[in-house]
Amino acid sequence: MAKNGTYDAVVIGSGLGSLTAAAILSRAGKRVAVVERNRSLGGAASCYRTGKLTIEASLHETADPHDPRDLKHAVLSHLGLLDKIEWVPISNLHTVIGGPVGAPLQLGHCFETIGDDLSARFPERAAGIRRLLQRMDEIYTMVGSFNTAGETRSLSKLLFASKGSWPMVRDWRRSLDEALERDLGDCEGAKCALAANLAYYADDPRKTWWIFFAVAQGGYFGSGGVYIRGGSTRLSRALAKIVKQSGGDVFLGRKATDIDIDNDGRPAGVRHSGPNGEAADRLATQSVLAGCAPSMLAELLPETQRESFLAPYRRLTPSISLFCAHFGMKEPPANFGLGGYSTILLPDWMRSLNDYASAAGLLAEAPGSRLPPLTVVNYGAVDSGLDEEGRTLVTVAGVDHIDNWQRLAKDDERARRMAWLDAILAELDRRYPGFANAAEERIFVTARSTRDYLATPGGAIYGFAPEPPTKSILAGIPRSPRTSIPGLFLASSFGGSGGFTGAMGAGAQAARLAL
Repeated sequence: MAKNGTYDAVVIGSGLGSLTAAAILSRAGKRVAVVERNRSLGGAASCYRTGKLTIEASLHETADPHDPRDLKHAVLSHLGLLDKIEWVPISNLHTVIGGPVGAPLQLGHCFETIGDDLSARFPERAAGIRRLLQRMDEIYTMVGSFNTAGETRSLSKLLFASKGSWPMVRDWRRSLDEALERDLGDCEGAKCALAANLAYYADDPRKTWWIFFAVAQGGYFGSGGVYIRGGSTRLSRALAKIVKQSGGDVFLGRKATDIDIDNDGRPAGVRHSGPNGEAADRLATQSVLAGCAPSMLAELLPETQRESFLAPYRRLTPSISLFCAHFGMKEPPANFGLGGYSTILLPDWMRSLNDYASAAGLLAEAPGSRLPPLTVVNYGAVDSGLDEEGRTLVTVAGVDHIDNWQRLAKDDERARRMAWLDAILAELDRRYPGFANAAEERIFVTARSTRDYLATPGGAIYGFAPEPPTKSILAGIPRSPRTSIPGLFLASSFGGSGGFTGAMGAGAQAARLAL
């Protein structure tokens, strides 16, 4: 396949945002080239094989895209993929155990059910719980309406959505901690139960934007959760297939090295080379959509333009990273009492939701008496399509930071990874006796590993951190795929929000801007 040529658009990277942008542009009749430095598609939206175990790289759960309010709905419908992907329903949101919650508390899907579940455990806060969930529902519905209006280019729908914008205006600068405190007071049990999966978004409720949380978590509350049968790589491949069937190209194992800028200040081409650093090939184009972080993208630009390009991003903080312990089980996890899909284990030392802020730093040392909150995902509880050769994948995730691993020698890093893997396995065996003996494959992935694979600053997995905005709502949404260079766009979570939904939304918006 020729690695030179002229294209309407060149997309750097094959993460979910990049592939979404590439597919939309291809469907619009544009000739598109995707350049991916790895030899496999998808970035975080991928699976990999080790021994007898197929491991899901990132997807634990996503909001059901069949709900028109979900930001993925319009994109997948437009691309004809909504019903071509097998979305496996997850029966419950999650079960929370320990910490301020105490005994196991299972939360279902939908706002009403969750309200019932929480009110039954915390009856003294029932009114506040209902108010909080109503606020989330209003914000989630309103944002979904704005998205529909944008996708359909409908002025009437935009005006309709605007009429319901007061919940967002009212709470625009509010943090998650402030929103929970307003309605739940000092009931830390209710806070932890409702936001126990904070690790999927951030590590500190005091620095987490309430609006972002309401939309992201509201997707699960309002739409229910699903998993892609066969793994997230199925979605990545389906998007790439649209590019190829439309006459575009997908170049794997090719690293973008330079973006040429013409005299008008627009992209003129993308140079790329193979893993051995051979002479770079060139793809001519006037539109570049990048799935990498702005700091990585700046390195591809002419040196004279880097500082001005980076200026809007200087004060933005990269998101958290995660550690993941993967276990290949030779017996069904239900045999040991782990029957649900998603279980969040809060440690005994945790007294409030704000204690999440100190959890990520625990991995800076060898395991001691305190473990971080652990999210346990049992892929055997649904028809995941990952089970092969009698192995069931169980993944345990928690917040991690690159500083925990940055200054370690290779041998010391490996020793600490193994120590944490053993500590987590011991905790699972304590709660679910027999678990350890059935765990034949064991892998521990850190923020450092994630940084090396995704090439994001600090191993960030959600783009920029979802911190409350400093400017008023009149300044608009604080993230945009648009950059200071005409024709250059961010097609990733760095141009929108995190997660599968956020990445696809940013990719779709970048494609619309490029068109």
